[in-house]
Amino acid sequence: MVYLSSRRLPDGGDAGTLLDGDGRILAEFPLAGRGHGGAVSPDGRFCVLFARRPGTSALVIDRVQGSLAQIIRARRDRHFYGHGFFSADGRLLFATENDFDGVRGVLGIYDATDSYRRVGEFDTGGIGPHQCLSTADGRMAVIANGGIETHPDFPRRKLNLATMAPNVTRIDLRTGACLDRQALPDALRQLSLRHIVEAPDGAIWIGGQYQGPDQDNVPILAVARPGGGTLTTLDTLGEDGARARHYIGSVASNPRTGQIAVTAPRGGFAHVLDGRTGQSLRRLEIADVCGVAPLAAGFLFSDGQGGLWRDGEALTRLPGTAWDNHLTVLTAV
Repeated sequence: MVYLSSRRLPDGGDAGTLLDGDGRILAEFPLAGRGHGGAVSPDGRFCVLFARRPGTSALVIDRVQGSLAQIIRARRDRHFYGHGFFSADGRLLFATENDFDGVRGVLGIYDATDSYRRVGEFDTGGIGPHQCLSTADGRMAVIANGGIETHPDFPRRKLNLATMAPNVTRIDLRTGACLDRQALPDALRQLSLRHIVEAPDGAIWIGGQYQGPDQDNVPILAVARPGGGTLTTLDTLGEDGARARHYIGSVASNPRTGQIAVTAPRGGFAHVLDGRTGQSLRRLEIADVCGVAPLAAGFLFSDGQGGLWRDGEALTRLPGTAWDNHLTVLTAV
């Protein structure tokens, strides 16, 4: 299996990186800044690496040619939120974006058959959309609207913490129509919903990042199921919920085993969960762990100290480097 990620290099630069499940680097491409999430075309030939939010560019990599195919630029009145996906037929690329003057999230639409020309957008049904995905049947998009308002005139400031309204929205990929929207109880309105993955049974697992007082004891995992209503929050991490410092960095699903992995970089650990019950099956101590993606059996993890791990086994560590937040698994060409 081949994976896409990004890393900080020893000289201080950044690179988009293709690597295998044994931690070997296959190819690298220079970046103007930090990278974040990736998307892969259905045939596995093209992969897209989005700039870390708020970013204005995305790299399109041709795996067959082993080259940078194109750089996508965001509209002047938009910026990327670091995540996206291809349509089931590979013709369109969708990306979460900030309409910062309109104070709304949008899903930008790019024509992959026409030099990734921007051809439209759908409303995401919330503010601050982060990770998005296409459901297994290719008919719907699921979007985690984090609920945090930002604007480039106020770099890194969170402008609406008192009125946050995070949600997970499903939209029809043909029309952009909202199919359902699931929110949190009002007491958890400051739990920003960030990273999502679809489990084999269709459930959407969600990793949150709480923006409220440090002393609050709140769940940071949730599950969304089709049909709307209130999201189901999970206390499955037990005492580790507090140790995570209110922050889940990434989530992944292994369709072969039915397991879910969640990472907590601020706590220095990861959990592998039973995808049916939510119970923790194993706990891994990995300092600054964040990236995670499925292996044939188990998970590949990356950390901010240059390390790559097969479950709890260290594969390699690159001195003077740091892996960024995510690993994206690519299908075979």
